[in-house]
Amino acid sequence: MLSHTHCVLFLLVKIATAYKAGVVEYNPLTADTPQNTILKNLDEYRSYADRSREQAVDILVFPEYGLTTLVENPAEYAVELTDDGKIITELAAMAKERQMYLVVNLLEMVKEPNKETAYYNTNLVFGRNGTIIAKYRKINLYKEPNVTPGDANQRVTFRTDFGVTFGMFTCFDILFANPSRTLLENGNVTDVIYPTAWFSIMPFYTSLEVQNGYAVANGVNLLAANYGQPKNGHGGTGIYSADGTKMNVYIDGSPSSKLVVDELTVRSQRQDMTSCPTITPYGLPGGLGEANITSYVTGTDFEASKYTLQRVDLAQNVSTSLCHNQLCCTFDVLADPSNTNTQEFYQVAVYDGWSSYNTHIRLCSLVVCANESQDSCGARVNATTKFRKITVKGNFPRDDAAFYTPLTLNYNLQPLSKTQYCDTNNATDSTFVQLTTGLAQDNVLVFGLFGQTNAPVPDGNDPEDKDADPSGSSAQMDRFLIALLLGSFLVSVLGSPLTRQ
Repeated sequence: MLSHTHCVLFLLVKIATAYKAGVVEYNPLTADTPQNTILKNLDEYRSYADRSREQAVDILVFPEYGLTTLVENPAEYAVELTDDGKIITELAAMAKERQMYLVVNLLEMVKEPNKETAYYNTNLVFGRNGTIIAKYRKINLYKEPNVTPGDANQRVTFRTDFGVTFGMFTCFDILFANPSRTLLENGNVTDVIYPTAWFSIMPFYTSLEVQNGYAVANGVNLLAANYGQPKNGHGGTGIYSADGTKMNVYIDGSPSSKLVVDELTVRSQRQDMTSCPTITPYGLPGGLGEANITSYVTGTDFEASKYTLQRVDLAQNVSTSLCHNQLCCTFDVLADPSNTNTQEFYQVAVYDGWSSYNTHIRLCSLVVCANESQDSCGARVNATTKFRKITVKGNFPRDDAAFYTPLTLNYNLQPLSKTQYCDTNNATDSTFVQLTTGLAQDNVLVFGLFGQTNAPVPDGNDPEDKDADPSGSSAQMDRFLIALLLGSFLVSVLGSPLTRQ
């Protein structure tokens, strides 16, 4: 009698619990022609891909405009997304040969019969096999007059073989509900890719401050790669975990390139930010380390006359509520008596109105000031006062596409660590939002809440060109950019004032 043995083969599949991410802060090179500029930077990208492979990186992100430099006229730098194009072929090979996901920003050219050639600011994602698996065209352009905005209905996501669903947008997009929040309507998105060429504006629009605020507010892992030209206000790159336990950032005052690598947990869902902490321990958090930011150029966008402001008495336990238009905020500020510098100046500030970008913003924040004058607030001051506790909170309107995010900043142009944020979503027309120190903090420049909405400004004073492209707004921003260009020219002619003898 024959006996039959039935064998069952079980395929054991290893479920990934973490993955390695790499982001590159990149200072682009230039060459004699646009094509050679791209190829020269492509060679540099290849070296960073090699270094990433040595560290077993699963996904590598390069910044906005890294291949081309910041150019106003895209025609000579744009590429068509064809399989046989040299640039696309080399990028595909870069991903395939190193068996990694690769995210690259470039200028895309689209030719259609009987239509003008269109140019897009485009992110491409290459899979491990070298195929393009996702494409995003930047929606909210900033001073890119010859670039066409991408489709406003884009919700670009892709899923990896290590079990993560990524969303993606670019630079200025982060300040707008579409796409930075509409992207998250897909509940599977737990991680976000963010190529940028951000330039930092004090006190509320510096690069790492904005990046960290987005990750915390939305409970996502964020991979942010920035353009590295700090003398022109660009720079600040980081990897941020959704639960706030990891913040691996790089910022430097010298033009430089830097690969940042870290491991992130594969999440089944986004971090829940609706529960507010009830206990705030004292103590000092572990810092992120000092950064060499002396030569890092920042602008300032703070018009004190537009805000409701109140000076903080560092010798007192301050608890106060302030309002501006329809926005009211409560501040609790307690400095450490044994570590208070009475020669330092802080104000609490509230604002509900138009921003320099012709958007309706809401702000509640503690800000440092250079002196007693309110006009000096928002400056880069090397403050030494230690705070035992800072809390900023309020019931804020939840109106037309409104969203809120925490903003924290120290003198090193880094976010504060060990802070606690919540947005309860506790009502249909309002939400309770709170930011508090999890541990005592020193070297504080900004500690507050930022919001944006499509709702009308309560005072009804619309800017003259409210409906204009926000990339063309703000004479103040234009003056800052002109100053940067003039400064760069003078440095090139006369030499750096920091090194000239």
